[in-house]
Amino acid sequence: MSAILDLNRVIPATPAAVHRALRTAMPGTYTPELADRIAADIVARFEELRSSAVQSGGVR
Repeated sequence: MSAILDLNRVIPATPAAVHRALRTAMPGTYTPELADRIAADIVARFEELRSSAVQSGGVR
């Protein structure tokens, strides 16, 4: 089975997933600002990955 990461779907879902995960895993540490910073970093990394993949022809 092949697993394909659809970044066009993953990127928009990332902030909500980070907020949910942080609230669940670290309720005493969670703040919306912290979750936003983490989500922004992850989204930026996904965007770089998507850009590299597009340039190499790996993403349609």
